[in-house]
Amino acid sequence: MRRSLTSLGVLGMLATLDTQAQEGAPLETVVVTGFRASLNSALNTKKNADGIVDVIKAEDVAKFPDANLAESLQRVPGVSLVRGDGGEGKQISVRGLNAGFTRVRINGIEAISATGASDINGSTNRSRAFDFSVFASELFNSLEVRKTSQADIEEGSLGATVDLRAARPFDFKGETISIGGQQAYNTLAHRPAPRATALYSNRWDTGIGKVGFLVSAAYSKRHATEEGYEAVELLSADSDGGFCSPLGATPQNPANSGVKGITPGNCGFNLPRTSTGAAYNDVFGRTDSYGNTVATPAPGSGAFHPRIPRYRRSVAEYERAGLTAAFQWRPAAGTELNLDLLGGDFKNDRYDNYISAISFGRSLAAANGKPQTSIVETSFNGNGSWEYGRFNGVDVRSEGLLDVNNTEFRQHVFSGTHKLTDTIELDFMSGVSRSTLDSPMRATVQIDAPNVNGFSYDFRGNRNVPTIDFGVDVANPDNFSWGPVDPDGTVHGQFVGRKLETGNKLKTHAVGASWDINDNLTLRTGWSKRENSWTNFEVGSGAPNGLPNPAGFRMDSVTRMISNFGRGLEGSGYPSQWVAIDLDKFRKIWDIECHCAAVPGSEYNLLNQSNRRVREKIDALYLSADFHYDVGPVTLRGNAGVRAAETKATAAALVNAGGRLEEISFDKTYRDYLPALNLTAQLPREVFLRFSAGKTLSRPEYIDLAPSAAVNVQAQTVGIGNPELDPIRARTYDLQAEWYYDKGAMVSLGFFRKEIDTYIQSVGERVPYNSLGLPDALLAGAGCSLTGGTPACPTLPDSLVTVRRAVNTPGGPLNGLEFNLQAPFNFLPGVWRNFGLLANYTRVKSTITYITRTATATLPQLSMDANLVGMSPKAGNLTLYYEDPKFSARISAAHRSEYLFNVLGDVNGHDFTFVDAATNLDFSMSYNLTPQLRVTLEGSNLTDEPLRYGRDSQRNDTLLYAHSGRTFALGMAYKF
Repeated sequence: MRRSLTSLGVLGMLATLDTQAQEGAPLETVVVTGFRASLNSALNTKKNADGIVDVIKAEDVAKFPDANLAESLQRVPGVSLVRGDGGEGKQISVRGLNAGFTRVRINGIEAISATGASDINGSTNRSRAFDFSVFASELFNSLEVRKTSQADIEEGSLGATVDLRAARPFDFKGETISIGGQQAYNTLAHRPAPRATALYSNRWDTGIGKVGFLVSAAYSKRHATEEGYEAVELLSADSDGGFCSPLGATPQNPANSGVKGITPGNCGFNLPRTSTGAAYNDVFGRTDSYGNTVATPAPGSGAFHPRIPRYRRSVAEYERAGLTAAFQWRPAAGTELNLDLLGGDFKNDRYDNYISAISFGRSLAAANGKPQTSIVETSFNGNGSWEYGRFNGVDVRSEGLLDVNNTEFRQHVFSGTHKLTDTIELDFMSGVSRSTLDSPMRATVQIDAPNVNGFSYDFRGNRNVPTIDFGVDVANPDNFSWGPVDPDGTVHGQFVGRKLETGNKLKTHAVGASWDINDNLTLRTGWSKRENSWTNFEVGSGAPNGLPNPAGFRMDSVTRMISNFGRGLEGSGYPSQWVAIDLDKFRKIWDIECHCAAVPGSEYNLLNQSNRRVREKIDALYLSADFHYDVGPVTLRGNAGVRAAETKATAAALVNAGGRLEEISFDKTYRDYLPALNLTAQLPREVFLRFSAGKTLSRPEYIDLAPSAAVNVQAQTVGIGNPELDPIRARTYDLQAEWYYDKGAMVSLGFFRKEIDTYIQSVGERVPYNSLGLPDALLAGAGCSLTGGTPACPTLPDSLVTVRRAVNTPGGPLNGLEFNLQAPFNFLPGVWRNFGLLANYTRVKSTITYITRTATATLPQLSMDANLVGMSPKAGNLTLYYEDPKFSARISAAHRSEYLFNVLGDVNGHDFTFVDAATNLDFSMSYNLTPQLRVTLEGSNLTDEPLRYGRDSQRNDTLLYAHSGRTFALGMAYKF
């Protein structure tokens, strides 16, 4: 029996230890393996694979300074990390294909995890992409990334199939007990973050055969803080009715209105026209720099300003708990039954606070916005970016948001194999993965300081985070107001609520058989039946006209202070503190989360809910052959086969049809025949040449298939589903050479090509809302008017809206080179032999044809070629390690170059949103104080690498900039 008190990494070490133990070896025999041994084990798996496969073994995962599985996977060649809120790894991109193109299987069956996030970082994960933040890495002992297709592997991936496997009792030798803990600290959050793990495994020889049982658990709690700047959107100067024109200018903007106090000398009540002619003309004398996308440029279409320039502090509390259990039974030689159970709970409570200028994103009808704002000073840089502006008549807002997200993941898989004869083997698998996200509350409260003079933003000293002068003391509660809308339309605050439930259920049943015809040829066949279900329910509440205040109300009774803002941000001039809503105090006066008639606006707007579902039934059959032949000094091995799959999809939604809810439903069926070939030539001197070819597909995202309409009346956008979408199909080719030149050493170089026949793109255009055939009721919020009353709804039936919908578009080729090196320094003398190097580099280029403007009565369709969305043309990882019997250390760097976040076309005057290049640096070290006692120290994001989104390739305006600090963790390990 072996018992140990360990830090987090030792769970993986024990798994590696006992996997390599020989059957029947004495229990006292313990072969201590470390980082090098896990690398060697992973390399052997890669070497013996038929296709192109990369593997991380348990010790490799646990010993990297990684918060979760995504951060471990970024060490694999061609894998890049997508970071979410708080800087933690969230999803992966493989060979330039974004997370939606990667299938993740856990214990053999596909899994999807639904999670919540901030809007700017992807919002709720309702896609097929797996969010790795749900699970701790300690629950798994093997990660495998399969980059080539194979007939017996389920279809659905253009990028890769990632297999995660939890530990089983037969991986260990005898009874194994392990517990551990760690404490981490983040330099920006200033809160401790505990982690703990436990594992028990045992196996017994009984009268009914060999029986094993394992249970493991992992728990962690993390506090993350992000600070930075957001523009929310970049709008042209003439959007939302344009700015207030100077005194005497022709034409006058806005037009006279007695209700709103607009005259030739005033933009509104107590708002004189203070726009200067020079500044105003500097803005509205510009034309769009993209002449090929606008037939007749509108005045001001070439000047773009932040829609809501704001500073942000986000404080998130993450709590992650996971549990695995495994039962194994070998009643006789050649027969094995396995039951794998997995559960995970991921809780994420996020508190966002913003201080912003809201009027730049408001129309006159909606809230007395931009047309009442005067331009006093301007400055544009050489790229045409509006880098500085001073304004009068600006509405300043403090906004607070509490978002509660609870993800629950459950899985059970029953599988087995039985050797029917010496040459025929049967296998089966049946399982269900279920992931649900429950967001019972997303409460947003906004308080306003209307019509402030002297507001300015200034990027001249720092392109990432501007200096913002709000023109008012934002730390004084008396400068903000809350209450009903004034008769002239001036807003004094509002609240918005939301409830969301979304989830996935994936059922898989499969049977297979193999027949060893001879020592060189094996035939395989199998059938699988899968059913994937996606559901989404979302309903909102809110009051755009505020609520009346009780007698004697004071703003300081419902507010708190955001303090010490800007630590670690570039530049200076930020407000160190500002007034923010205290939601608990606020709810004691106005219980906006009661969802009851007693608080107007708090009731859910059930007619405008978003209730959607997609169900796919997939039947697949495959036939393949594994072969192994010696041709002179060369060994040829591999597999060839074909997979046939039929998909029947049903997409349905509840829509508001004139005040009543009706379900609309669409059916679609398609069939695919997917050949696959994997060929490996093993040459002398441990040189391997691999070639793979096949046809693959990736099914459309559920949210794109759902036949519903999502309307954002504030942003004036409409999203429409398309249940007739075809999957993305491609032909793939791989050629790779590998040389295993020394023990534990390998260098490889590969070329890959993907010929994408069709792509799915969200296409946008500006059209009147009433041309879409959608009911006007979708526009009416609580208390606003669609017919000219006060307050007017932010979007009216005749308003121009940006409509986006997914369509099948022409695809294009993707070509890439992949280099990988694993080099222990065995050739060096003395202590230098303990060093080693891991390095990989991927270069990818794609040419995808995007539609940038759909054809209209007066304008032709336009398109452009660009890289795939989510694809970094360059990505690389570098790890230098040292290991001797007492001391172990490594430092790792992961880099990905700039990549497209989305393609915008000319709808709002921009071509792309992109994410800046980033390099993340991590380290890990440990020292054995005694043979039993080990101390560990880990650090991640050592350079506090920021996250930046840019808008438009020419102007490179900052859409988002945030940093999350450095994280350090200290632990101890003891075993006996």
